[in-house]
Amino acid sequence: MDIRENVVAVMRGAGFESEELTEDRRLAEDLDIDSTELVEVVVALEQHFGVSIDADAEGGFRTFGDLVDCVRRLLSAGVTAVGS
Repeated sequence: MDIRENVVAVMRGAGFESEELTEDRRLAEDLDIDSTELVEVVVALEQHFGVSIDADAEGGFRTFGDLVDCVRRLLSAGVTAVGS
């Protein structure tokens, strides 16, 4: 399973359908993710991948593709969560 597929799996666990998770789908406008739900998604991604996502970066996530790219960058940089 590649990174994108893993992000889709995490999002499916949060109640989203695979078909609606395309790179250009906007989190707020298209997927109806509010700030609280975004925090929940980010925490789920951190737990799944063992990475730490900067809280300030959350505001920069506009699309599903932004989430995938962030996880991909963190994993390629070897950035893991404290205690992982």
